[in-house]
Formats: sequence, C-alpha cells, structure tokens
Amino acid sequence: AIDHLDERDRIAVVAFDDHLETVQPLAFATPGIKARLRAALGPIDARGTTYLSGGWLMACQQLAAAERTHEPAGEGRVRRSILVTDGLANVGITDGVELAHHAAQLRTRGISTSAIGLGRGFDEFLLSGMVEAGGGTFAFAAQASELAGFFAGEIGDLLDAVALQPTLELTWPEGLRARLVNAFPVERVSRTHTVDLRSLRSEDVLTLLFTVTSKPGASGALVAHARLDWTDPRTQERRTTVLDTDPLLCVDPVEAAAFPKDPKVAEALALEEAAKAHREAIRLDREGRFGESRQVFAAAMPVLSRAPQSDEVREQLRLSAELSNALMAPLDELVRKERVAYHSRHSRSSGAPRPPRPPR
Repeated sequence: AIDHLDERDRIAVVAFDDHLETVQPLAFATPGIKARLRAALGPIDARGTTYLSGGWLMACQQLAAAERTHEPAGEGRVRRSILVTDGLANVGITDGVELAHHAAQLRTRGISTSAIGLGRGFDEFLLSGMVEAGGGTFAFAAQASELAGFFAGEIGDLLDAVALQPTLELTWPEGLRARLVNAFPVERVSRTHTVDLRSLRSEDVLTLLFTVTSKPGASGALVAHARLDWTDPRTQERRTTVLDTDPLLCVDPVEAAAFPKDPKVAEALALEEAAKAHREAIRLDREGRFGESRQVFAAAMPVLSRAPQSDEVREQLRLSAELSNALMAPLDELVRKERVAYHSRHSRSSGAPRPPRPPR
C-alpha cells in the first residue's frame, strides 16, 4: 500500500488488538515517512483480542482532524479508512448494526470505509455491513499474499476518483412501486428514493436494478425523474446533474409477459437475486439452520436457469447446486466468506474492468 503513495498523499496507520497504537499520525507520504512506516510495520504481529471499533474510529479521527481549510486552493482530498482484520470484534463496539450506523455517519462527513477480512476468523457480515453503509469496498483474502492486489485496486480507485459521496435521487410517478435490488443504502420518502452510491471513477459504469410494478388503474407512459448529486474531489464543491429517463409503459400482465426481455437486464437481475439468496443462505448456515440454508441455495437455481446462460451464470448455477446438496453441517468458513464477498462485489461494483495500477 505504501508503494502506491507519493508526497502528494497523506497516510496514517493505527494498529489494534485489545490496545490501540498510532503507528504513524497522519502525514504526507515523503520518502522519510514511508521508510519509517516500513520499519514500524515489520514488528507488528498478532496479539491479544480485537478492539476493532477502537482502531477503526481512531483512524477515522486522524482523517477528520485534517481540516479542509488547510488544503491548498483546489486540492480536495479523498478520505478513506481501510480496515484490515483477521479476527472477530470482541472489545468495544461489537454490534454490526451500530458499527454500520457509525460508518454511515462518517460517510456524511466525507470519510468512507473499506474493509478486507483476512483468513477464516473474521465476521464477514459485520465487515460487509460497515462497507455498504460507509461507501467503500469489501474484500476477502484467504491468504496474506492476496493483500497486495487489494491495495493496488483500492488506492488506485482513490487516486482516480472523480465523484465522491454520489447520491442518486429517483422520484417515481404516481401509480408505480419500485424496489432497489442492489446492496446500496436507500432512503424512501413518499415516491422518492435516494440511493447512496460509492465513489466513482471517470470510466465507471454502475448498474442499478429496480423492480417496478404498477398499482391498479395506472396506465400509459410514465416518466421517473432522476437527479445525481456528488462532491468534486478537486474543489470539494457539491455538484448536481439532472438525468433523462425513458418513459415506463404500464401494461397488463398478459401484455407484459409477451414483451421481449432485455438479455443484459435479465442476466444482471438473475445474478443479483442469486447472490442475495446465497448471502441469506450463509446467514442461515451460520445460525445452524442448515435445512433452511440448503433450501435457499436451491431456490437460486431456477432464477439462474431462466437467465441467459453466460459463463458467470453457469458458474453461479453450479455453485448453487453444489451448496444446496452440501451436508447438514456448517459450511467451510472460506465458502461462507467468499459467498458474502461475491455478493458485495457483484452488487456494488462497476461494470468497467479495473486493471492493476502501477505504483506512483
């Protein structure tokens, strides 16, 4: 991670077990600071328990203390806390809902949260919940050797970001009901849905899936109104653009069934619904409800079978069949974590490829 930073960037490092240690206060990544950090990171090893909330919040405080007024003109900052853990939160705040609430509050202050769980001993639901609320990314590394790729992508995204804290506001016409399928936080007020997205790069294409149904009596072509708000990282100014949307045609169920299906939408929806089902099945498995878990895995199979049979659909169909027939015993921890990480990645990621970024 250090190799991807230069003197324009700032870095702080906090280590935590049952105690908290500021390894490096927030400072510009000069050659001297980077050399000092490499030397300081070497002796850090597994110790004690896991005061996850304390370490994470201490790091966020380092970011919050960097006042924007101290930046040179036009030099806005992307602020992100990257949480790396191999253990269960068992000191301080341990409730995932409370941690996600704090992550959402920090996001409104311009501090996003990403997390990577290492090995078999962390809580994948706690970390993915923090990330979904905190506007970052969640990843799973079975081995430490996978961390390098994570940091290359994560810091590359930070350096290339063009839109921070983007929110999509959709106001649906009278007579329509809509539900967001993706795993982004959404606030609903009457007919308006406000979706908290994650930071975006210039080439990102983010696919959001909504299921839309009409109330009795609704007919004809109806138009939803959309607006995108985001913060420009160069100036920290909030910007707005109004988006054009195609009319939605209300028809009866017989006509709807006869309409040709868009294969890209059908594939994306099937993968998203199956990924959500797998995540729920993992939750049931963790609670010891093995029979229910296998039924939910099986329920994903017809959803995937009806979709266009791309390589990814076929792979998810194979996994659904395999997991639905698993023994009535706890699934391997690596399977649990990979399935939750897949859901987070698929539901919140860009459709654009992310090639490795060379160190700066």
